[in-house]
Amino acid sequence: MEQKEQQKTNPTGQPSEEKKQHGWLAKIMGGDVLQSKAVVRQMPVVLLCCFYALLLVYNRYKVEDLTKAKLEAQERINFLRESRIELQKRYQETVKISQIAELLDSTGVGITAGPPFEI
Repeated sequence: MEQKEQQKTNPTGQPSEEKKQHGWLAKIMGGDVLQSKAVVRQMPVVLLCCFYALLLVYNRYKVEDLTKAKLEAQERINFLRESRIELQKRYQETVKISQIAELLDSTGVGITAGPPFEI
């Protein structure tokens, strides 16, 4: 038992570092992983992936905004079409041929029975 304890301590009497089960977590938290050659070599790819992820999120929000604007414009178009149809009905009611004939008769001009001809 003493022999195991002696192996765990170094000559200065301080306990030596053992391989811990969660040593990888300590390396990540300490920042040692970011200094390894493999990570440094792959850093441009990681940054490119992050850029693409940000671009994807931005594109999603932009498309949602454009879709909302399109729906609002479509609603305005439908409202304007309905208003145009309503105004057209009012106009057509005032411009019926019978009303025009009455107006012409009251002025003494009258409506000709035949087709128009060149003078």
